[in-house]
Amino acid sequence: MKSCTFELIVNILTYAIKNNKDSFSQKDFKNVVYTKEFNNYDINEKIADGCEYLLKRGLLQIESNKMKFFEKYKLPETIRINTENYTKVFKELSKRIILMHEGKEMINDTYEVKDDYADIIEAVDVVNSGFLSHPDKEEIKVTLSKILISFNVESNAHYSLLTIIQLLELKSAMKVRIKTKTCEFAASNIKFNHLQFNDDSMVIYFDKCSFEIDDIENMLHIDSIDNLSLEEHINKSIEILKNYPEDQTEKIIEFLKRN
Repeated sequence: MKSCTFELIVNILTYAIKNNKDSFSQKDFKNVVYTKEFNNYDINEKIADGCEYLLKRGLLQIESNKMKFFEKYKLPETIRINTENYTKVFKELSKRIILMHEGKEMINDTYEVKDDYADIIEAVDVVNSGFLSHPDKEEIKVTLSKILISFNVESNAHYSLLTIIQLLELKSAMKVRIKTKTCEFAASNIKFNHLQFNDDSMVIYFDKCSFEIDDIENMLHIDSIDNLSLEEHINKSIEILKNYPEDQTEKIIEFLKRN
């Protein structure tokens, strides 16, 4: 990673999990981290890079209270932890969560998110920022959900934790099919709510039901419940966004046009 190590990122997420009821600053984290372990040189920059990495992947969020002098971070509301209050367990859980995104080697080489995900994460943040009316926001959330799902269709790969976290942020109505080692489930017209990490499994909570899974790969199929094509949704969303100030919508319209 640019000037940060996998171990430091694990420690930051572990700290967020241990203190999941509270927010913390980079200074709060620095006060408890064993800096010799990570080489004291440029430790502030390393911690800043580690927090940025976790923010970009949706594993941390910035507290919205802007009265604070220092930025405060916390575990997102979409992620819940169900395990014993025991540091070693938290640390192993942090490693497991982070490695669902990418391999350790990649993390140590770069902290950049793939361009397609980086752009849609920014688009989700824009839509959730509060300048859109509720009906317009819901419409554009459906479009972004369909774009997220299309990444999987194009690559013919399993859904990533990045995809699931962004779908949790969007909360659009979906239909899903899940298959674990012992069971197969299907549900329609449900909205993602939150993801709970247990010691050896995960539980995906929707507004009407929940499913325990062994791994993200148990998510076989996710789809929107409407019949409009992605192109139709994108065109509709662009027309909606044209009714808002250009300085608020320019980047998200550019993103939509690229898809």
